[in-house]
Amino acid sequence: MTLRLGDLDPDARYDAWTRVVERIYREQVNQAWSHYMFRLVRAVFTTNSTLSEEGGFIFTWMVENYVDAALMLIRRELDRQAGTENLRNLLFDMIEHPTVANRTRYVSKWGKDEAVYRGLADRAFDRFRPVRIPGKAGEDHIDPVVIKTDLDHVAGRAEQLREFAERTRAHRTPDQRTDTAGMSFKALHDAIADVRGVVAKYYALLTLSSISQWEPVPQYDTLQAFTRPWLVDRGAVQQAVKEPRE
Repeated sequence: MTLRLGDLDPDARYDAWTRVVERIYREQVNQAWSHYMFRLVRAVFTTNSTLSEEGGFIFTWMVENYVDAALMLIRRELDRQAGTENLRNLLFDMIEHPTVANRTRYVSKWGKDEAVYRGLADRAFDRFRPVRIPGKAGEDHIDPVVIKTDLDHVAGRAEQLREFAERTRAHRTPDQRTDTAGMSFKALHDAIADVRGVVAKYYALLTLSSISQWEPVPQYDTLQAFTRPWLVDRGAVQQAVKEPRE
């Protein structure tokens, strides 16, 4: 299991890792926004008994779609298929090529004026507990054992959710083989948090950017849409539902 990047030179492989982790990061941010929207609509329904009674089918549909998307996100990052650009394969590729992420390459990303940034960059790199190369500090590199530990941790913690998503969303399997024990919103969000913890670490290593929060801050009033009637022309809506859309 790896990214199957081919025979790349170290700089090109490092750039490929950066591209993959940025893609993973963007999808995690999108999921965080989806979680906010889920909580928002849930709050609207739970604080309006009439809406809950008459529109419960809408809430049920929303919950099912949110859960499906969240489960598939976990499955995507831990998918065991070789070549897919996910967290599991990124870490495996880094384990196979640990010297690519060395001190010299990391420090070079901090800026052109090494005299200003060198001390800060060195201390930041040391936080990743690199393998030390005596007499050749520039060749110090990430420790594949540490990466493997991170991978084993997140894969172990989220494996039940990954398998559940595999059997119930990605593939059709006999119902009697699907173990739903322990499947809860808490388990789902704990697994996502575990994945994000590892993503944040290697995102910081490869992009030099830290993640203070995953959930975007709304730039507009997200409650305004719920303060006005959604249905202004019942007949027009009924007709629109019947019309095929391309």
